Amino acid sequence: MWPRRAGSRDRALQPALLRLRPIEKQDNDGLLTDLETAVEAMKNVPWTELQKMKGNAGLLEKIDDSEELLRSLRKALKSA
Repeated sequence: MWPRRAGSRDRALQPALLRLRPIEKQDNDGLLTDLETAVEAMKNVPWTELQKMKGNAGLLEKIDDSEELLRSLRKALKSA
């Protein structure tokens, strides 16, 4: 689980984290399961909550960081 920090982005993500459902793990699929869990959590955030998060600079920065990380991961896995 992500480390807890005092800040609005963490408070915004907490409802999504509370709704996480365990996904049955299969052998050697740790990263895939982690990605599926994160995507499922994001899909479950209500639009009303998203509206409240508009303009949240910290959250937008985290999304940018995550996007960059996913692009690097895709590139590394594609060329492997």
